[in-house]
Amino acid sequence: MSYATDPSPDDGPAPRESGTQALDRALSVLLAFRGTDTERKVSDVSRELGLHKSTASRLFRALADAGFLHRNEENGNYRLGVTVFELGARYLAGLDLHGVARPLVHRLAEEEGESVNLSVLEGLDAISIHVVQGTRNLQLVSRLGRRIPLWCSAAGKALLIDQDDAQLRATLATAPFTALTGNTITDLDTFVSRMATVRQQGWALNDQESEEGLRVVAAPVRDRHGRVTGAISVSGPIFRLDEPRVAELAAAACRTADELSRQLGYGFGDVWGD
Repeated sequence: MSYATDPSPDDGPAPRESGTQALDRALSVLLAFRGTDTERKVSDVSRELGLHKSTASRLFRALADAGFLHRNEENGNYRLGVTVFELGARYLAGLDLHGVARPLVHRLAEEEGESVNLSVLEGLDAISIHVVQGTRNLQLVSRLGRRIPLWCSAAGKALLIDQDDAQLRATLATAPFTALTGNTITDLDTFVSRMATVRQQGWALNDQESEEGLRVVAAPVRDRHGRVTGAISVSGPIFRLDEPRVAELAAAACRTADELSRQLGYGFGDVWGD
């Protein structure tokens, strides 16, 4: 955000400012509360932003009048006000995994040229709720609504990434572990053992476990409470997805999943409740 700084934060009268400049400065004051300090002094923020002290005081008062800031009458410091909470709550209430993810999933497919899926957990399956075909030749595209067993899909493993060994055994106690290919994991013990690697690296691999000739990487998506709410996966033929390419796509899937998680409120603390 760009705005002209005052010639001196403390000396002389504050210069007049345009409406746009005032708005920029007011927003900058609000953004100064993104740190760990719950309360801030007007003088500290004015120095940090290069604002004249009288300008900063006027902005703080205006923001407090609108409920964006609240003044502590005991020490004169300010903290974020109830209007910020109300707007944040409205933002979170309007979040929709599919809607928020759509542009990110399409961007990932365009950047990497491979097919991208957004999946959610349902029973013992990972189900595709959004599918984007890649731009490269020979695409192996999952259909919308396709179900793939958790034990043989990258998305399924990513959806289970936070479960410890005991939780995995409970979740998959009734799973048949049917073999779809020669690479499918067919017993619970092996699956639980391999999930340790998934948890350690933060992403999952399907190496021809659900379909011959197909490799898939997937990363978990988290909601504002930190719970895994979905998975973003990137898939392609094995002749294109060699080990170095798998690592590249895994990193890209993780970046996109992390960005989506942030847009869903993850990483800001569980301050909104249920």
